Amino acid sequence: MTERSIAHGTFVVERSYPATPARVFAAWADPKIKARWFGAPGGDNAPKIFEFKVGGREFNSGTGPDGKSYSLDVRYQDIVPDNRIIYTYEMALNDERISVSVATIELKPEGSGTHMVVTEMGAYLDGLDNVKQREEGTVWLMDQLGEELKRQVAQG
Repeated sequence: MTERSIAHGTFVVERSYPATPARVFAAWADPKIKARWFGAPGGDNAPKIFEFKVGGREFNSGTGPDGKSYSLDVRYQDIVPDNRIIYTYEMALNDERISVSVATIELKPEGSGTHMVVTEMGAYLDGLDNVKQREEGTVWLMDQLGEELKRQVAQG
């Protein structure tokens, strides 16, 4: 049996994007756009449930390159269009919960673009996940969001 433990951790990721807060917000709020940047490269990233509203749920699951099954179960706690998104979520690995987190997304106008601040406070369970891994994954995802926004701006 796995020894039971909780490791707490907080991290902040900041990015500046060449897109308006409305466009950055839409990349989080529109399931078709979000599927292009959020998730595994080359995978089917369309969420199985996507209720982008306060009290709504987002759920996605799949198999990673390592052959393990992952799931993400989100509950939206607060949404202010073009300004902020606050959600709680749990992640599971092979149907075993590995973390429970609170994440905030802040969008601030910056010239003709947006400065985004992602803050996450997590409880990482039983040594199955940790703050360093989660921060690395979030950095990668925010870079993918940046690439999606660059493509959108280039297309007009």
